[in-house]
Amino acid sequence: MRRLLRETGTGLQRRLGRKQHYMVNSPRQSPKNTSPAGGNYPTNMPGPALDAGKLPVQLGSAVVRGSAPLESEHAKWIGLRKINWVDESGKERTWETSYRKKASDAPDNTAPDAVAILALVSKPNTPLSTIIILQFRPPVNKIVVELPAGLVDKNESVQDAALRELREETGYGDGGNGGKATVEEISDVLVNDPGMSSANMVLAKVSVSVDGSIDVEPEAQQEEGEHIQVQLVPLKGLYKTLTELRNRDGYVVDARLMHLAWGISIQST
Repeated sequence: MRRLLRETGTGLQRRLGRKQHYMVNSPRQSPKNTSPAGGNYPTNMPGPALDAGKLPVQLGSAVVRGSAPLESEHAKWIGLRKINWVDESGKERTWETSYRKKASDAPDNTAPDAVAILALVSKPNTPLSTIIILQFRPPVNKIVVELPAGLVDKNESVQDAALRELREETGYGDGGNGGKATVEEISDVLVNDPGMSSANMVLAKVSVSVDGSIDVEPEAQQEEGEHIQVQLVPLKGLYKTLTELRNRDGYVVDARLMHLAWGISIQST
């Protein structure tokens, strides 16, 4: 999977009795998971059986062991630049910025770096829902709650990238128990953090129709080294869910996802 940054494990959810609101998919989670000493992670969390020969993965046990300065020329994924520019008053200034190293990185390139997926999941007897993911992010040394997302490959359309990332990270849209996914709309190119980076993305609105006759959670197709938890959350309860994950479990919420949830909450009042 082509992720925005390299990533590793995560953990999730104590309140197993609320499965109707938190439908968890954890392909590499063993049926019984014991939280690390002093940790803030769940025990006895349900999950599919591991394939023969696979060792259990302790989700939530990822840890940053250290960090050090890194020169731009030695970095594989991210580079640094100094920008010389002139402000509105005519004064010459400089600006330090980061950029994503990729094959399509060129001054005249207009293709987006990445795509995030706002999935609208329709399922019988279930409120209109969306999909959020949780994973450990080393730069902040915490589990982060996000929308499914990933890099757009060279010569890959944004639509194809959105459907691929949704299948890989969550299992939804695989045509089976994950339902059928259709890209409904693609946003214009959006900037992520323009004061720090030239990184950009688009947002794909994807409808997912799930057959409710089989109550089986879809199986994600995550690559080695990716440990992502999946939650299916009622859209109208998204803000409440994110607030609980932040206050109860100490997770960090991606700003763009919180902005979306807050907007939905305001519209509903």
